[in-house]
Amino acid sequence: MNIRPTWIAALFICASVRPAHALLCGTGLDPVTVSASAVRFGNYLPTSPAALTASGTITISCGLGLDLLPDFAVALSQGVGGGYQPRRMLNGSSGLAYNLYTTPAYSTVWGDGLDGTIEQLFSAILHLGSVVFTVYGRVPAGQFVATGAYSDTITVTVTY
Repeated sequence: MNIRPTWIAALFICASVRPAHALLCGTGLDPVTVSASAVRFGNYLPTSPAALTASGTITISCGLGLDLLPDFAVALSQGVGGGYQPRRMLNGSSGLAYNLYTTPAYSTVWGDGLDGTIEQLFSAILHLGSVVFTVYGRVPAGQFVATGAYSDTITVTVTY
Protein backbone atom coordinates (compact mmCIF):
# COMPACT_ATOMS: atom_id res chain seq x y z
CA MET A 1 0.00 0.00 0.00
CA ASN A 2 1.38 3.34 -1.05
CA ILE A 3 0.29 6.42 1.00
CA ARG A 4 1.45 9.78 -0.20
CA PRO A 5 3.12 12.10 2.33
CA THR A 6 0.60 14.88 1.53
CA TRP A 7 -2.25 12.58 2.57
CA ILE A 8 -0.60 11.87 5.93
CA ALA A 9 -0.04 15.60 6.52
CA ALA A 10 -3.71 16.34 5.77
CA LEU A 11 -4.83 13.77 8.33
CA PHE A 12 -2.54 15.29 10.95
CA ILE A 13 -3.84 18.83 10.36
CA CYS A 14 -7.48 17.74 10.58
CA ALA A 15 -6.85 15.89 13.82
CA SER A 16 -4.99 18.82 15.39
CA VAL A 17 -7.80 21.41 15.03
CA ARG A 18 -10.30 19.41 17.05
CA PRO A 19 -10.44 20.48 20.74
CA ALA A 20 -9.09 17.91 23.17
CA HIS A 21 -11.98 18.00 25.68
CA ALA A 22 -14.53 20.72 24.97
CA LEU A 23 -16.93 21.01 22.07
CA LEU A 24 -19.57 23.63 21.35
CA CYS A 25 -22.81 22.65 23.03
CA GLY A 26 -26.08 23.11 21.20
CA THR A 27 -24.81 20.86 18.44
CA GLY A 28 -24.82 17.10 18.19
CA LEU A 29 -25.49 15.21 21.38
CA ASP A 30 -24.94 18.08 23.85
CA PRO A 31 -28.03 20.32 23.99
CA VAL A 32 -28.26 23.79 25.51
CA THR A 33 -30.55 23.57 28.55
CA VAL A 34 -32.60 26.36 30.11
CA SER A 35 -34.06 26.49 33.60
CA ALA A 36 -35.76 29.34 35.45
CA SER A 37 -36.90 30.13 38.96
CA ALA A 38 -40.10 32.07 39.52
CA VAL A 39 -40.17 35.75 40.42
CA ARG A 40 -42.38 35.63 43.54
CA PHE A 41 -43.59 39.01 44.72
CA GLY A 42 -45.50 37.84 47.77
CA ASN A 43 -48.43 39.90 49.12
CA TYR A 44 -49.16 43.22 47.46
CA LEU A 45 -50.66 45.98 49.61
CA PRO A 46 -52.27 48.77 47.54
CA THR A 47 -51.85 51.23 50.42
CA SER A 48 -48.08 50.68 50.70
CA PRO A 49 -46.11 53.70 49.45
CA ALA A 50 -43.27 51.50 48.17
CA ALA A 51 -43.10 49.35 45.06
CA LEU A 52 -42.96 45.59 45.61
CA THR A 53 -39.78 43.96 44.26
CA ALA A 54 -38.54 40.40 43.79
CA SER A 55 -36.04 38.49 41.70
CA GLY A 56 -35.60 35.14 40.00
CA THR A 57 -32.96 33.46 37.87
CA ILE A 58 -32.52 32.00 34.41
CA THR A 59 -29.74 29.45 33.97
CA ILE A 60 -28.37 28.53 30.55
CA SER A 61 -26.05 25.54 30.46
CA CYS A 62 -24.60 22.76 28.38
CA GLY A 63 -26.24 19.40 28.96
CA LEU A 64 -22.87 17.72 29.56
CA GLY A 65 -21.39 20.64 31.50
CA LEU A 66 -17.93 20.29 29.98
CA ASP A 67 -18.57 21.85 26.61
CA LEU A 68 -18.32 25.46 25.48
CA LEU A 69 -21.46 27.61 25.47
CA PRO A 70 -22.29 29.27 22.14
CA ASP A 71 -23.07 32.99 21.80
CA PHE A 72 -26.77 33.48 22.55
CA ALA A 73 -29.58 35.94 23.28
CA VAL A 74 -32.21 35.47 26.01
CA ALA A 75 -35.65 36.96 25.39
CA LEU A 76 -38.67 37.11 27.70
CA SER A 77 -42.23 37.08 26.35
CA GLN A 78 -44.93 39.66 27.08
CA GLY A 79 -46.89 37.22 29.21
CA VAL A 80 -50.65 36.73 29.39
CA GLY A 81 -51.34 40.48 29.64
CA GLY A 82 -50.21 40.93 26.03
CA GLY A 83 -47.77 43.82 26.40
CA TYR A 84 -44.48 45.05 27.80
CA GLN A 85 -45.43 48.58 28.88
CA PRO A 86 -46.41 47.33 31.43
CA ARG A 87 -46.78 43.58 31.73
CA ARG A 88 -49.87 42.49 33.65
CA MET A 89 -50.47 39.68 36.11
CA LEU A 90 -54.08 38.54 35.94
CA ASN A 91 -56.69 37.42 38.42
CA GLY A 92 -59.73 36.74 36.25
CA SER A 93 -60.37 40.00 34.40
CA SER A 94 -58.43 42.07 36.97
CA GLY A 95 -54.85 43.05 36.09
CA LEU A 96 -51.92 44.11 38.26
CA ALA A 97 -49.17 46.04 36.42
CA TYR A 98 -45.57 44.92 36.84
CA ASN A 99 -42.44 44.45 34.82
CA LEU A 100 -39.22 42.44 34.56
CA TYR A 101 -35.85 44.15 34.25
CA THR A 102 -32.24 43.38 33.43
CA THR A 103 -30.75 45.23 36.44
CA PRO A 104 -31.75 46.14 40.00
CA ALA A 105 -32.05 49.78 38.85
CA TYR A 106 -35.36 48.76 37.16
CA SER A 107 -34.60 50.96 34.16
CA THR A 108 -34.38 48.51 31.23
CA VAL A 109 -37.30 46.18 30.53
CA TRP A 110 -36.25 42.65 29.63
CA GLY A 111 -38.22 41.52 26.60
CA ASP A 112 -37.62 40.52 23.00
CA GLY A 113 -35.94 43.66 21.68
CA LEU A 114 -39.20 45.30 20.56
CA ASP A 115 -41.35 48.02 22.16
CA GLY A 116 -38.44 49.56 24.07
CA THR A 117 -37.24 46.27 25.57
CA ILE A 118 -33.92 44.50 25.26
CA GLU A 119 -32.71 40.91 25.12
CA GLN A 120 -29.84 39.77 27.32
CA LEU A 121 -26.85 38.88 25.13
CA PHE A 122 -24.05 36.51 26.02
CA SER A 123 -20.78 36.24 24.14
CA ALA A 124 -19.22 32.92 25.03
CA ILE A 125 -15.50 33.31 24.61
CA LEU A 126 -14.33 29.91 25.85
CA HIS A 127 -16.98 29.71 28.58
CA LEU A 128 -17.62 26.24 30.01
CA GLY A 129 -20.66 25.02 31.91
CA SER A 130 -23.42 27.48 32.67
CA VAL A 131 -24.40 31.14 32.95
CA VAL A 132 -26.93 32.52 35.44
CA PHE A 133 -28.93 35.67 34.74
CA THR A 134 -30.90 37.47 37.46
CA VAL A 135 -34.39 38.69 36.55
CA TYR A 136 -35.49 41.73 38.58
CA GLY A 137 -39.24 42.24 39.03
CA ARG A 138 -41.14 45.30 40.23
CA VAL A 139 -44.82 45.98 40.96
CA PRO A 140 -45.47 49.74 41.16
CA ALA A 141 -47.21 51.08 44.28
CA GLY A 142 -50.69 52.58 44.32
CA GLN A 143 -52.63 50.04 42.25
CA PHE A 144 -56.06 49.41 43.73
CA VAL A 145 -57.12 46.02 42.40
CA ALA A 146 -59.42 43.24 43.55
CA THR A 147 -58.10 40.96 46.29
CA GLY A 148 -56.83 37.60 45.07
CA ALA A 149 -53.94 35.70 43.56
CA TYR A 150 -52.41 37.33 40.50
CA SER A 151 -50.07 35.46 38.15
CA ASP A 152 -48.45 35.57 34.77
CA THR A 153 -46.60 33.07 32.58
CA ILE A 154 -43.43 34.22 30.83
CA THR A 155 -41.73 32.20 28.10
CA VAL A 156 -37.92 32.28 28.03
CA THR A 157 -36.48 32.00 24.51
CA VAL A 158 -32.78 31.34 23.95
CA THR A 159 -31.49 31.96 20.43
CA TYR A 160 -28.02 30.77 19.44
